[in-house]
Amino acid sequence: MPLHYVVITRIDDTPDSDLGHYLANVGASMTPYGGRLLAFGTPQRLEGDTKITKTAILEFPSDESARNWYESAVYQNLAAWRIATIGGPVDFNLVSGVPA
Repeated sequence: MPLHYVVITRIDDTPDSDLGHYLANVGASMTPYGGRLLAFGTPQRLEGDTKITKTAILEFPSDESARNWYESAVYQNLAAWRIATIGGPVDFNLVSGVPA
C-alpha cells in the first residue's frame, strides 16, 4: 500500500519566527495519525514562475490518516492560528505515493 503525502505551499512573506507557535506544535499534532515531516523550507525553483516562499511535505500511512489529522480539532485550532497570523490560507494538497 503506498504512502500518502500532504504537500503544503505558501506564497506569503511571513517570517518563520512569527509562526513559532504553529511550527512548535504541528509535529505533535501529526503523531497520533502516523504523520511525520519529510521536508520544510524555501524551494529552489527549477521551472515555472509561482512565487512559492515555503514548502512542507508531510508523510502519512494512508489517505484516511492524513484526512483525519487535517480535520482533527487539534490541527484545526493550529490552522486557525496560522491563517490569522499569515492573513490567509495556504495550499494543502494530498497526493498518493507510488508502491516501492
